[in-house]
Amino acid sequence: MSQHSKALAILVLGFAIAVSGLVAVRQVIAVTGEADTDRLHRAILAYVAEKNPQAPIRAFQKFPEILLLEAQRTNIDHCLALAQAEVESEFKHDAVGGAGEIGIFQVLPSTAAIFEPSLGKLRRPAPAPAKGQRDLGDLADPNTATRFAMAYLRDILSRKPSIKDALTEYNGGPAGRHPHYYRMVMGTYVEVLERPELRCRFQAAPKQPAVTALSM
Repeated sequence: MSQHSKALAILVLGFAIAVSGLVAVRQVIAVTGEADTDRLHRAILAYVAEKNPQAPIRAFQKFPEILLLEAQRTNIDHCLALAQAEVESEFKHDAVGGAGEIGIFQVLPSTAAIFEPSLGKLRRPAPAPAKGQRDLGDLADPNTATRFAMAYLRDILSRKPSIKDALTEYNGGPAGRHPHYYRMVMGTYVEVLERPELRCRFQAAPKQPAVTALSM
């Protein structure tokens, strides 16, 4: 083999090794990313189970994935959405409000119906039977409830970019009849921020050390 051929062979071999090394690095990064995502999903499910020990975890199995996706679309912290669901229902998927709100985000079927053209047909709750358990429809599914609730919040944020105004309207309508709702959600959000395993977009403010008064 000529010197030129040897040099070319070495160059080709080096290039092949470099490419295979790059592929291996990408695979490691992908696997690491998947493991991190799985840990976050498990942390969210653990938080739900902690707040509502009776929660049917099978019904919430895809909830973390959908929550993260919808929070990204809405451009809000997924931990804020968690706090909102906790305030609304304590993660009770079959919760029914006094005005007929359903699910973990307490969405009215009539409000959810506005978003059917973009999110798909919604199965409505059945009339309450004389005996037996009522069929609450698709909003009793945490995954469906999250998609419709976050679409509603996105719609409000397109008109009222202030999260305070958006949450107030979400709960009390355009008139915002319950301004305390925002304080309740934000109070819960502050507590959620203390959970590093939930990887909130924002971090809790560091606790300030107590100031000891000096005697003269």
